[in-house]
Amino acid sequence: MRDDIETQIIGLSDRQKAVFAGLVCERLYPQYQAFCEAESWGSPVVYERGVELLYNSGLGEFHKQEAASLLEKLELVTPALNASKSPLTSYAVDACIALNEALQFLTDKLESHLHNCATAAMDSVDMFVQDYQNLSPSRRGLEAVVAADPFMQAEKARQHRLLEALLTLHDFDATSIHQLRRLNGSGGIIDVDLLPRS
Repeated sequence: MRDDIETQIIGLSDRQKAVFAGLVCERLYPQYQAFCEAESWGSPVVYERGVELLYNSGLGEFHKQEAASLLEKLELVTPALNASKSPLTSYAVDACIALNEALQFLTDKLESHLHNCATAAMDSVDMFVQDYQNLSPSRRGLEAVVAADPFMQAEKARQHRLLEALLTLHDFDATSIHQLRRLNGSGGIIDVDLLPRS
């Protein structure tokens, strides 16, 4: 199914791609925010500004300089995987990877960044399913178990739904972005309350 998503991404204009990246990152924001609150470290403001910039780029000119500046700030507020024992660290890193790829797209328009952004969201759900179901990495049929999980099914469906909606929109205004954000849903793509406590 990831191949289907990549095929759909190819069909988007640059502005549609920027909005798609914003939609992906917006739903990853809660896991970054949860980490920041739990660890009293990070910057939700930087993350939110990145998402806002992606939506603004869908409405008009790409803001390459601001994207480059935000990339530098994001690097400073992205946790190191070994810096904390919090179970939220890896999820915060995934959120930051997605936003980093999205902002890089604004600077160079390379499509690979969009694939990486969407994949970061899928990878985060994949890890979450393994964590909350306490699945062994060596479990037989692990990939099928993860693929069948309701959280993974929901994320795949969300990305497809957004891409299909985007393919029908060629010009954006504030109203169409608002409608897409409603279609995107709210809250995180994972439930951090289901994660095992360290």
